[in-house]
Amino acid sequence: MKTLLLASLLVFGLAGCASQPETHSMSERQNLRVDPEVSYAMTVTELFDQRLVQPGGDSLLQVQFAVEARSDAELAWTVIWFDDNGMVVKSVGEGYRKATLLTGQVRYFDATAPHARATSYQLHLREPK
Repeated sequence: MKTLLLASLLVFGLAGCASQPETHSMSERQNLRVDPEVSYAMTVTELFDQRLVQPGGDSLLQVQFAVEARSDAELAWTVIWFDDNGMVVKSVGEGYRKATLLTGQVRYFDATAPHARATSYQLHLREPK
């Protein structure tokens, strides 16, 4: 009887520990950040990510997204890549890419991580400067 009681207390204790919220910074970060200046003119209709297996066995994270324009607009976008620790993975050409959207148009975009260390991302959309 004592063994059963001890086992149930252990199971409930572990379940209580497992249900506590994780305070890691990645859980607080959203994958999509849209500036209010462009949100009136467009909507992100799709946002996917997948791992692309490379010939050497590593894999790279790829992000694909679609934007639907409600009016003619200019768009600038970039993807910031993060490793398992939430640290930014640097890449060449980290600046914003520009695109033009026409009313009613759906445009598709994709970006691939610069290194296999990248395990998560944050997509930023804004007006070009």
